[in-house]
Amino acid sequence: MEVFMTSIPPGTSKHKLKTKLASVLHAHPFVDPLAPKMNFEIYLFPRKQRSPWQYAALTLPSAQVGDMFLQMYGRPNPRHAISVGNTHVQFQRSRNAPRRDVVEQVQRQPFEDLRIAQEREHDTEELKALSAQIRTIQFGWECRDQVYSVEWEKSCTATLLFEAERREFHVKVQGFGLEDTRIIAIRAAQIAWTSAALHPPTGIPTIFFSLSNPPSFETKSSMVDLHDALSGLSSPRRKWSAFDSSHEPLAPYTSLALRLEAVSMDDLRIFRKLTHAAHVNTDDFAYHVERRGLFDGSVREQCALWAMRLPWIVSFQVEALLRANLVDFKEMQRLQRPIEDLLRHKRKEYTAALLREYIVQAKALFWYGEDPAGHQPQHRQAELFSGDAVTLFTMVSSKFVYKPMNTALNTADATAPFHCLRVTVTPTTMLLEGPFPERSNRVMRKYYRSQDSFLRVCFQDENRLQLRFDREIDGRDFVNRRYKSILLNGITFPGVRFEFLAYSQSALKEHAVWFVKPFRHVDDQGGTHFVNAAEIIKSLGNFSNLSFDRNLIRCPARYAARISQAFTATDASITVDADQIIVGSDILDSSGRAFTDGVGTISPQLAKNIWRTLQENKRRARRDRTYPRAYQVRFQGSKGVLSVDHTLPGRSILLRPSMIKFESPDSRNIEIARAFDKAAPYYLNRPLIMLLEGLGVPFKVFETLQNNAVRDVQASVESLERSARLLESHGLGTSFRLTSIMLGLHKLGVGPLEEDVFWRQTMDFAINHILRELKHKARIPVPNSWTLVGVADVQGYLEEGEIFVCIDSPERGLRYLEGPTVISRSPTIHPGDIQVVKAIGRPPPGSPFERESLRNTVVFSTKGSRPLPSYLGGGDLDGDEYNITTMAEMIPRRTYAPADYAPAQRRLVDHDSTMADVAEFVAEYIVSDTLGIIATTWLIIADHSEMGILDPNCLTLAALHSDAVDYPKSGQPVPIQNIPRIREKPDWNAPETISSKSTNYYESTRAIGKLYRAIDLPALRTVGSAARFQLRHMGGDGDNADIVRTILARFRENWCPEEDEVFDAVYDRVAEFITPEVYDDAMVTSIWELLSTYMSRLRSICADHSLQSSRTAMLTEEEAFVGTIVAKCSQPRKRKDLMAQLREQTAMLVNDMRHELEGEEETPFDVVLRRFWTAFRIAGMGKKAFGERSFGWLALGGIFEVIKDFEEQEKAGVRDA
Repeated sequence: MEVFMTSIPPGTSKHKLKTKLASVLHAHPFVDPLAPKMNFEIYLFPRKQRSPWQYAALTLPSAQVGDMFLQMYGRPNPRHAISVGNTHVQFQRSRNAPRRDVVEQVQRQPFEDLRIAQEREHDTEELKALSAQIRTIQFGWECRDQVYSVEWEKSCTATLLFEAERREFHVKVQGFGLEDTRIIAIRAAQIAWTSAALHPPTGIPTIFFSLSNPPSFETKSSMVDLHDALSGLSSPRRKWSAFDSSHEPLAPYTSLALRLEAVSMDDLRIFRKLTHAAHVNTDDFAYHVERRGLFDGSVREQCALWAMRLPWIVSFQVEALLRANLVDFKEMQRLQRPIEDLLRHKRKEYTAALLREYIVQAKALFWYGEDPAGHQPQHRQAELFSGDAVTLFTMVSSKFVYKPMNTALNTADATAPFHCLRVTVTPTTMLLEGPFPERSNRVMRKYYRSQDSFLRVCFQDENRLQLRFDREIDGRDFVNRRYKSILLNGITFPGVRFEFLAYSQSALKEHAVWFVKPFRHVDDQGGTHFVNAAEIIKSLGNFSNLSFDRNLIRCPARYAARISQAFTATDASITVDADQIIVGSDILDSSGRAFTDGVGTISPQLAKNIWRTLQENKRRARRDRTYPRAYQVRFQGSKGVLSVDHTLPGRSILLRPSMIKFESPDSRNIEIARAFDKAAPYYLNRPLIMLLEGLGVPFKVFETLQNNAVRDVQASVESLERSARLLESHGLGTSFRLTSIMLGLHKLGVGPLEEDVFWRQTMDFAINHILRELKHKARIPVPNSWTLVGVADVQGYLEEGEIFVCIDSPERGLRYLEGPTVISRSPTIHPGDIQVVKAIGRPPPGSPFERESLRNTVVFSTKGSRPLPSYLGGGDLDGDEYNITTMAEMIPRRTYAPADYAPAQRRLVDHDSTMADVAEFVAEYIVSDTLGIIATTWLIIADHSEMGILDPNCLTLAALHSDAVDYPKSGQPVPIQNIPRIREKPDWNAPETISSKSTNYYESTRAIGKLYRAIDLPALRTVGSAARFQLRHMGGDGDNADIVRTILARFRENWCPEEDEVFDAVYDRVAEFITPEVYDDAMVTSIWELLSTYMSRLRSICADHSLQSSRTAMLTEEEAFVGTIVAKCSQPRKRKDLMAQLREQTAMLVNDMRHELEGEEETPFDVVLRRFWTAFRIAGMGKKAFGERSFGWLALGGIFEVIKDFEEQEKAGVRDA
């Protein structure tokens, strides 16, 4: 309830009013002795000049309290009075309804002690008044000999202050006259270390910032300041890539070390107060200062001219080394001769690979991160290497073992992984990484001989996270100047220019696109062609004058979405003839919606042939007992799913109009984006839980499921079998096939490996990962429930509201779902996104499902008034997956009609779209993709609104969400102004990077809030110890030749580890098939070289997939091994994407190693087993150098696989006999 207050004396503070009211509202009859103090809020209206009084609004938690208060203190006849000074404050019922967000805030948040609140406000105001005076700004380089080299400086009149709300230090340089005010903004979180001290030779007071990533360079117009002062509003600042134009050439290299010369010692004292408020430690160290010209224009120019003469793949690594801030340009000059010598004696591929290894070693071994004051170092790199850049290059060269990667270029196999060069464009610089092996796509397979002509370019913030909406920064202006200019004009490196090509739909969400440089292409007939971006786009097919999509070419977003089909990650399978392609019709409802939207069919024979081809590409892959009944494909200009139709003869494929997006008749290879050979598990998530709770599912159901999940986690270390099942159920350790290995050890009688530090830390990381997913995402497994791809009942057997589901699992065989079934599709946001349908159970006699069960799919009816998938968040059948459960407790007590939104209106241009139009769209998308904001806002409003998921704002947001989902294809963004503002947030919405004690979040009473608070994440003390161990053993010990001699000597001695339960059990198992003591010198040497290659590649993966933005950040071996990233992140989506890339990279690395150890297809099993056994023994002889421990597990997995092959061969021999 809102109460209007009048007759308040001018100048009365809000605090004074709250104190007066608290003395009344926290006393009889308003107080409940057993309840916490009542909360309330006061809003003081701005005082009008003609009025002798101030006015205010008092918001109380309920109408009951408000009525009682007005009976005692309200006009016209108050029984009691509240006085301020000599004046009685007047109270009356407000004519306005109370603001709902304020009422909910008062109801949910506890009353804050007024004394504490006043002290905090006083501290805040005092902090705002503090500023240090600065006379010189310097950017430079922290040299390894403890000298700071000034590379750019500006004398000025500036102030240094701390913006507490943003937790940012601002160095402000006031412009003269109408000049802009320039700002250097430094977030507290990006400070590696800072100091405040007198510079010894000169006595100048100095402040120093060593940063993990560059600061934000901003300006604010003096005219804007005047406008803000007059209007009372705050206009956004502009963001730049450097402090000013003179700083711009050096900003990419020198923005991590900022030195400020202050005016007096008082300024240092003020700075220490500011850092204390920011909880940043401040040292009293001062660098010796020189001006070495490490980045002078002439030095940069000489390096650029030298790089132009290098092969591109070598030049790329040189640029990567410089951009990583690991060496300065004069050090690069000293490295030129060693690199040229290497190129003369080795191939360019060898040199590029060695430089990549050098970058990783430099990150690990150079002193960055050490506390120059000589205090406890943040990292212990200084103990590992104290030489210069050339000495390190010599050391890396002496230890480097090169083994060419299994690339399409090396193998002349277009189906081999594509090795991708990556560039990350940030506000100040570009970061170069790779090459990384990735799944290929249609374009990369065609031009596999020129794969180094392509770049994947990603646009991110300095901290490697996505750019975030910031009301104080004009993000659109900056994106247009920085990122759009690159999209339109290309990226230039010494001697080479790349131009914008295209993107895939999944990459667009990460703000990543493809660039290409012109190259000469030799086709399969031996002809040579000049290829550039325009030629590639032209070769994909026809996008103009399509009878089924007339305006496609006039919509840049839709045009780009169709081009993106050719850039979807796929595996090539088999080619079909033109006469094997059938174009069918869609099955439509009465309003023209397709029951078969996005799904075609394929004959059983063709489905089997595709699966056989995919398996053959995996070389020694074991032949499966069956094959997938559905594939997600890209074929010609079509996209969607192909499900098996047992009535189709031979090698037939049937496409429907809803699948065909453009014309590309010359491409007849069926490209497989995904084969649905297994049923995926079903996990709850926060939006789904919010909807289910709103539909009447009790909290107890979710609580029980989460408690069961936590119990499984806690019991996982009691046996290797439980460890294996836990990893399997949460998709961890898949790259190294840990589930299979642990089950293999369990069968040999091996118990939990409590004495193995590596295993313990791996399980610690796995448990942390699972509990973190439970706490921050409510990712709760639901037993006997699945996530399945949707297909259509093309035979027309199912009635409206019926589905057919057959689950095929190796352990339990075929299972058929029957009865009421809850079905949904992520993302869920509308009350009608969850429906209850009938699963028909076992195939009735004579039904088409008796002939073909379409296992591991959900089959939807093609009858009724509307396709069921469209009920579920606007789903279709082009690859969408649906959550299925028959769990009785999960069935909602009520359901609602589904949403029915019109498709978002397309944004068209008045001409045929060009790639420049597409570039414009990408830049617009970066600043206007509001899908995540909409989803989070919906969840928060549903949490705190009394109406929950039926709140009108939630229903509005559901409609906006539908438009935002369509944005990448419609080009029509959802303006952020249309999204309701939220002023308070629940505890579950707090980023994991902030303290759990923060008072800025209310305690949610919804199910997701209770589930969030029920999980306590264990302190991961093992992270630090694992990282320190890794750092000490990063490079291995000794010369290569010495290491090989030592290993061979141990083989001659038949060395075995002492009291090693795993080794003993595996030794006995291997002895059943080969003689374990037998070895071959050449084999030992070859496998040791393979281990060295593995260690080098794993180091690169761990260095390039760290969430932390410091120059030395690196994942631990355990994180790569189990497939998680332990570091906290304010953008969990970024960590999820990085983990997916990490798992993809490690899986390809493991597969490459296994293929090398397996040898050729016809290699006898006993030879393969001996190679894996030798690898296992070599890894066990060290167990210290980075990579050795995971390599041992890799070899162990190979041992178990080969033994299984042995046993299957023996069984087959018995059967044949």
